Amino acid sequence: GAEIVLSHASKCETDGCSRKGLSIAGKRHEYAGKLFTRRRGVLPIRIVTLYCKECHTTYRPNYIVRHASSPDAKREYYVGIPEALEVAQHTYIDKDLLILFRAQMAFAHVSGDTVARVYNLGLTSDPTSASLIGEMVWHAFYLHALLSHHQYQSSRLELPHNCPHSTRFDNALCERNRCMRATGQRLWAHACDDCERVTRPPAGRDEPWTRTSACVMDGVTLGHPRCNQRYCRNTLRSPRDRFCQQHAALQQQCAIEGCTEPASTGFRTCSLELHRAHELETLERGTAIYRLRRRAENASGRRAAAPEASKQPRRPRIRSALTRKWTHNEQLMVRPCRIIISRATFFESEGPAETLRFVLDTFPSHLPRSRPSFLIYDNSCTLLKHIRASRLEDLSHTALTVDVFHANTKHSDSDEFCQENCNPALFPELYDDEDRRWVFNSSVCEQVNAWFGRFLPVVREMSEVHYNFFLDEMIAIYNEYRERVLANRGKRPRLIPVDELKLPLQVM
Repeated sequence: GAEIVLSHASKCETDGCSRKGLSIAGKRHEYAGKLFTRRRGVLPIRIVTLYCKECHTTYRPNYIVRHASSPDAKREYYVGIPEALEVAQHTYIDKDLLILFRAQMAFAHVSGDTVARVYNLGLTSDPTSASLIGEMVWHAFYLHALLSHHQYQSSRLELPHNCPHSTRFDNALCERNRCMRATGQRLWAHACDDCERVTRPPAGRDEPWTRTSACVMDGVTLGHPRCNQRYCRNTLRSPRDRFCQQHAALQQQCAIEGCTEPASTGFRTCSLELHRAHELETLERGTAIYRLRRRAENASGRRAAAPEASKQPRRPRIRSALTRKWTHNEQLMVRPCRIIISRATFFESEGPAETLRFVLDTFPSHLPRSRPSFLIYDNSCTLLKHIRASRLEDLSHTALTVDVFHANTKHSDSDEFCQENCNPALFPELYDDEDRRWVFNSSVCEQVNAWFGRFLPVVREMSEVHYNFFLDEMIAIYNEYRERVLANRGKRPRLIPVDELKLPLQVM
């Protein structure tokens, strides 16, 4: 079999150790293990660990542990991504295989469990060999992404050592999620010839060159479980919960909004007849027989043959917390070249206040040159009204326009405000008369949404932490692919230096 060799394991690396830089004078252990590979199936391996008795440090293939028996011992991972990643005790996944797994997740829209099944059935030639399970794939996915993030940040990943493997990544995932908000994507400062146009002044005129850029914003119906209490953004303890820990007492209260009576034993509503009937009807609606009977009634026209039924007064709409609640949508900020530069979860609705907050977070005031010349959004007119009512000056150098499709089909000619302020035809910079085409692809979000929205069945039951981490990583993989496509097409993809983005807008 193969042997995993420790990186930098022949000499002690601990600061303050009397043997730092010298050969490790301690115990050497070898363990039998297995390695899942891309081309050779499952291989038996020997795992070698070394122990420095001077500083009580254990050197393993991916990381070191100091004072391993201590309750607060940490796994300090080596810088960079190793050739094989530890996903369970004495079990490793080859880096090349993990790259394939990541591509399957991003472009085949499959979960770690599906990836494991495909490997076991399609890439393992020996049916008697050890099977890969979804948990291993997810652990490899998280570890690879965290190591890549820390390598980019010039830091070292540390994870708790003495804890269940299922919770080992939790704090690290939360920290990575925090770093990814707003401007955290690596290609946030992206520019290329498809999303930025630099125009030289006419010959003989002593004028500066002009730079025109654009961003397109849109929402996707995607979400994670959230607290049923309106406007609450607390994280649920489990995605199966209806309420967060702060509002956990509401689980013992009638689930009908506005009712404060205690719920009856075995029910989520009180004993009031109207409330109990609503609960029972809601449960019945979820059964297959209810849906099939409704279809049969509609097909046979029985409803149309019963006019007395149509005369019955409509019951008032009842809001309840009988079932779980999901966040409203995911909002994406996309360059016309399809590079996704930012993402945000909208909890309640796609209202102008929430949308404006997302825009200001993506293009912060301390980086004024990051703001695009044009922000294209299907409801720009409503957003612009809100900005003017708020007397906000931050976006005074950014024109808000409706995308070409919605301007043509969804916005009425009688909407004077929209036609006078957000019609893309008002801005000659957006249309090339010589080529008779729009300069920027304003429908790019519809194209990106078709890819992004297909993650719905994968993320629907994820916790908020894993949901955000997974989607951010999918965007990073997608951006990496799109950047490669742009480079091959000669579009000169590049990152604008942060020092340039800090310059005031009037400086050219």
